[in-house]
Amino acid sequence: MTHRIKISLLAIALALVSCGEEDIIPVPEPEQPQEEKFEMSSVPDCVPVVEIAVAGGADIVSKDEYLRVQVTIKENDQVVLQTAGKAKGRGNYTWHGYPKKPYKIKLDDKHEVCGFPENKDWVLLSDYCDKSLMRTAYMCDISEALEVDYPVRYRHVHLFLNGLYKGVYLLTDQVEKKKHRVDIEDDGFLFENDNYAWEEPLRFVTGTKKYQFSFKYPDPEDGEIVEGDDNFNYIVGLMNAFEEALYGPDFKNPATGYRRYIDVESFAKWYIVAELTANHDPNMYYVLPSRGKKIQKGPLWDSEWSLGTSYRGGPTDSWATPPRKPDPHQHIWSRWKYFGRLFQDPYFKQEVRRVWEEFKPRIPLLKEKLELVAESISEAQAMNFAQWPVIGTYLGASIICLDSWEAEVEYNADFFDERVKWMDEFLNSAL
Repeated sequence: MTHRIKISLLAIALALVSCGEEDIIPVPEPEQPQEEKFEMSSVPDCVPVVEIAVAGGADIVSKDEYLRVQVTIKENDQVVLQTAGKAKGRGNYTWHGYPKKPYKIKLDDKHEVCGFPENKDWVLLSDYCDKSLMRTAYMCDISEALEVDYPVRYRHVHLFLNGLYKGVYLLTDQVEKKKHRVDIEDDGFLFENDNYAWEEPLRFVTGTKKYQFSFKYPDPEDGEIVEGDDNFNYIVGLMNAFEEALYGPDFKNPATGYRRYIDVESFAKWYIVAELTANHDPNMYYVLPSRGKKIQKGPLWDSEWSLGTSYRGGPTDSWATPPRKPDPHQHIWSRWKYFGRLFQDPYFKQEVRRVWEEFKPRIPLLKEKLELVAESISEAQAMNFAQWPVIGTYLGASIICLDSWEAEVEYNADFFDERVKWMDEFLNSAL
């Protein structure tokens, strides 16, 4: 060993000996994966009052023509918004078939409403046949817990129209292309597999399954899409190609089958919400975020005929005649529409199971929030059913008839618990 090397080694040794503990640089520990911390959104402490005053005191009798209105919103007896806009009726059978009417409001300017991001367009759902007033809450809160791409927000409110009390309504987002709603590119699409497509200004029918679709965006009423133009031909061609791939012999192929066309996770999440709530009659919206992207399923909308309030023996059967015991073990969406074919592919079933397993730990938080929502409207519901004394009567397609609002709420919770058990067993056995 040379003299120079000996000196170097001695210097290193002396340096190590002279180092105090404070001079030692610790080796960092490898980062541990952080446990997920998920929280449901909070439940407001009051039921707001929405007052709509129509110009001249006229009633809203049309879902086609807007009337000028003044809108006032109060929370805890304090005015939080006072603005102008217009309003009309909305819905299909819910507008024509029931005395408690749903409405659409279009404000003149964008405003934050009841804690929701600012917008002009708002919906007031009547939920006349849902005597728990909670089924939309289940749909929206399950969607929140699953972190779906386009969640719909809701808030229970008291509605007064021209000074007359109309009951407890659900104030919700409008399903539309907008920031904080269906936030897609200008070359994207929002469309619906629509049972009432024949009433819409523009529709198309797919080649393989003969499903009818109508457009929400681009808007045919504004001339943004017309039959035979580039937008129309693009989405019709895309849906036909998707159906041909899904129902073709090579549909499981990841490159040439249905996976080439759809966002599988979004379909899995939509399926879980609809199947878990046993929803027989949701709106079936589809989103294409932009050209070249994959088709998404959603947003979730319309939950009145869910959680055991209705029953069909099969996907195309008529509504069951009451009274009839609801079936919490019924297969609905795993056999219906595109999902009947999707469930023939082990890949899709595995994706549904993956999403389900991620969702299950959040169920206690979900149930806790739903209990708080029920508690928050426990006084408001009494006013609603004083106005609309329908407790203890059969309405619409309902197969159940309970004697109190409390019994309706408990029924929802029990049906949901049983449905969770069934879903878990079904998805275990499906793989």
